[in-house]
Amino acid sequence: MQTMDLNELVRAVRPFSMVDEGSLTDLAQQVHATVLQGIPGHFVECGVWRGGAAFLMALVLKQLQVRDRRVWLFDSFEGLPAPQPIDGPAAADVAANPSRYFDNCTASLEEVQGAARQLGVESYLEFVKGWFENTLPQNKTRVGPIAILRIDADWYESVSCCLGNFYDQVVSSGFVVLDDYYSYDGCAVALHEFFGGRQIHHRLESRPLLGEANAHYLNVTVCKGPETWALMRARYLLSQDIASVVPAGDRFILAGSKSLVPLIPSYPAELLESRICFWSSPQSDHLAIAELNGFRHDGATFLAFAWPAFWWLDCYGELAAYLRSNGLCVLENERLVIYALEESRSGAVPDDQSTST
Repeated sequence: MQTMDLNELVRAVRPFSMVDEGSLTDLAQQVHATVLQGIPGHFVECGVWRGGAAFLMALVLKQLQVRDRRVWLFDSFEGLPAPQPIDGPAAADVAANPSRYFDNCTASLEEVQGAARQLGVESYLEFVKGWFENTLPQNKTRVGPIAILRIDADWYESVSCCLGNFYDQVVSSGFVVLDDYYSYDGCAVALHEFFGGRQIHHRLESRPLLGEANAHYLNVTVCKGPETWALMRARYLLSQDIASVVPAGDRFILAGSKSLVPLIPSYPAELLESRICFWSSPQSDHLAIAELNGFRHDGATFLAFAWPAFWWLDCYGELAAYLRSNGLCVLENERLVIYALEESRSGAVPDDQSTST
């Protein structure tokens, strides 16, 4: 399993995107998570401007050395079409003052392709120039299954066209991200009309603008499956935490029952039994310490408490004290506490605590 410095990739594409840094980080995590969890499909952006968000998806694929997936960029490369009354007053302001909005969000195909070459991601990209009502139906079959559909299309007609043509190709547990849900009325209307007409029940998850004191949101994410991105993201970050401190090949203990298996979806199934010991709650502190030493004698070198098992550290006071004396806390955050297991300070484990039950 790979960890990545996604912040570095976000900084690389920042000059080519109007998307806020928090939303770009979210997108990078979604791409990384889909690859780690084996969610199939390509990546599609409808409305690319200078290409930053699409470049970010390609950079993640490049870092992971994934060669069998593509990033599709659909855009007129001539700016935005005219909004309609349904798109609301903010859209009317854009139409009345195009120079204030990056020349009506215009970037030429040649400019975007040049930036892609500069970043070294051109081989991961498929550019499709033209208006959505023409290019999307013509290329649906070529695109195939979609892992992430990112719609940065602004207006009602454009968003409706993107959903109508591509939503059905988004795979189970894939994502639909609407950049302009909170910015323009038409985008929100298009999404609710589409979901309402289909009786689609997936939850809308809002992305807050970081650093703002008031409640201000930019985009929404829809996970096309039984879960939410919030839960998937928590599991993704948990797996990255573990991979950052537990060396490849080391065996570790995860406190809790085997119901916590979904917390680490990015570990291949065949490695679960060889690398991870799932530890059900012991009946007493004495048994907890004995079982811990049994795991350690069997080769476990780390003990991880994920957030559903944080109560152990309060309930098993003697175990917690024993860990502080005989282990080293190597990571602690809101998701996870990990101890590196060491031999007791005397160099041996007490005989009455050396057997596993």
